[in-house]
Amino acid sequence: MIRSEGNSYYEYKFIATFEETNVVGNVYFANYVLWQGKCREMFLYEYCPEIVEDINGGLYLITLDLSVQYISQLHAFDKVVMHMSLEAQGESRLMMNFDYYHQKGDKLILVCKGHQATAAMRMRDGQLVPAHFPESMLEVFQEYA
Repeated sequence: MIRSEGNSYYEYKFIATFEETNVVGNVYFANYVLWQGKCREMFLYEYCPEIVEDINGGLYLITLDLSVQYISQLHAFDKVVMHMSLEAQGESRLMMNFDYYHQKGDKLILVCKGHQATAAMRMRDGQLVPAHFPESMLEVFQEYA
């Protein structure tokens, strides 16, 4: 967890590759959506590893809504830094914000903003119904509020 100016966020760093670019040479727009999922999963891997047991036990983490607002372009071998923060939390829903930065030296240049709403659900009588997030997950996410 990183705290900055009163805000807490999870930081995920990586380097964009040729695989993620299009014929024009910039990062293909759909990869920003994939990166949101990867950032969320790496957070769970690092801070809530027991969630895998819950998922194997029938918990579904469903993305209800997401958005991506593009500000500028990224290209192959650009260093990318993502900040994920918690906007709102309920017993069965989370709303997260994502800021995507291009790291140039010691500067972070905002290139994209994203938002995602996720729900915890379980199968009941053949239907997905809202369920409580595991308590350990709620505790960890609360630190990022």
